Amino acid sequence: MVNCGACGKFLSSSGGAACSVCLLKFHKACLNIPEKATISKEWACLGCKKSSRKGDNTPVKSICDSPPGSNVSAENHGNASMDESRYRELTDFMGEMREFRREMRELRESLMARLNSVEIRLDALEQQKLDTGAGGADELRCTIEHLKQDLNDREQEALLSDLDIGQMSEEKGVSVTQSVVVLASRLGVSIEERDIVFAERVGPPPAEASGRPRRVIVRLSRRHLRDELLHAARVRRNFTGTAGGRIYLNERLTRSNRQLFQRVREECRKQQWRYSWTKRGRIYARKGDGSQVYQFRSVTDLERVFCVSQKA
Repeated sequence: MVNCGACGKFLSSSGGAACSVCLLKFHKACLNIPEKATISKEWACLGCKKSSRKGDNTPVKSICDSPPGSNVSAENHGNASMDESRYRELTDFMGEMREFRREMRELRESLMARLNSVEIRLDALEQQKLDTGAGGADELRCTIEHLKQDLNDREQEALLSDLDIGQMSEEKGVSVTQSVVVLASRLGVSIEERDIVFAERVGPPPAEASGRPRRVIVRLSRRHLRDELLHAARVRRNFTGTAGGRIYLNERLTRSNRQLFQRVREECRKQQWRYSWTKRGRIYARKGDGSQVYQFRSVTDLERVFCVSQKA
């Protein structure tokens, strides 16, 4: 049985490459020789070639030669073949590393280009924001004010059947609903308890020292009943209750409209305007008889008409 001088594995007697010096046989694959290549009869292995004397003129027709009579072991032949294989692997590895470095260089250049593009776009957006920042803020502020106004108008529409009664005497054991019915009858308007959806006092109980009654909020089942009561109260401007104090009947306003109406009345007193009133939840004022009527929907209208600051 013949074994390969490089790997020590079985080798067919008719295949492989035979050294003409040491007579060892090798697999062609172990020597990196193509399988179909023809091996010369004078071919010598790498171990025999290295052990030959310098200046020897023995013709060598292979990558592995050694002088005649060289006594090289199979282990030396295997080491030489393994060194050559490792060299080739190292060469391939270095080539792969060079290719990897080239790809990384290209990737870095691409990323830097994209980063520069992003920075340019960010600078443009920041500049655009600076150029249009003030205008955008004003537009947003106007939109918010418009939405607030719409919400206030819708809330006011829901109160068109309500009354706000002030200075109506507060007596223990007497229901608020019954007091409203009595008040309406004294104004000449006939209503029944079933015409009242609810009637209640708002605010904390009055202190004993002040004795000032709480406001009464009334919701009627029909709007025309509220209008009749308001008209009757305006005709009888100095209408008083059973206790003798003057009673005030007004439309029920939203919190925002109530605050605005108070400011309108204050400005009318300061600038000596004669009239300020509400109608269907809207606030109006005019300076005198025959003068222009102004409607107030927001503090902006107050500033425009009376030329006052919103901080005033």
